[in-house]
Amino acid sequence: MFVRNKDMRPHDYGDMSQIPRPSHADFTYQMKYGFRASSGGGRSSARETIGRVAAGAIAEKFLKERYGVEIVSWVSAVGDLVLPDDKIDLSTISREQVDAHMVRCPCLETAEKMTDIIKAARNDEDSVGGVCSVVIRNCPIGLGEPCFDKLEAKLAHAMMSIPATKGFEIGSGFDG
Repeated sequence: MFVRNKDMRPHDYGDMSQIPRPSHADFTYQMKYGFRASSGGGRSSARETIGRVAAGAIAEKFLKERYGVEIVSWVSAVGDLVLPDDKIDLSTISREQVDAHMVRCPCLETAEKMTDIIKAARNDEDSVGGVCSVVIRNCPIGLGEPCFDKLEAKLAHAMMSIPATKGFEIGSGFDG
């Protein structure tokens, strides 16, 4: 796989050359390895995620063709705005519904409000957190192992390794 990165702006991180970026792994990485990539790159960069995205697309295609597995992911919250439960049917939500809006929220009304929140944060030169939800259909029985390599543990491990991820839940999750 080869991905051209045409959107490099290392000068955007000039002020961060002496200060670790908030909510990033810069400080930990520097303490462990003795250096850090203050230009925004390196192993703690979100750019590092692109390889996983590309490999995931291949894995998703394989799982669909081999086992009929269907995976649908969508944005279910941006900031304090949460997609209402009654606006989504987990048994029928489709990739087409998700892809209908740039924010990837299947409810167009909520997606527009999410867009407004994102634009407001951007105008304030800030960012805003969010939540992605996923449904997996036709998952083969028997994936994973009974203790440390449960399917849930492997999914959590993969998701928590994405630099910006701060939480992971399955089923009733944090509310449970």
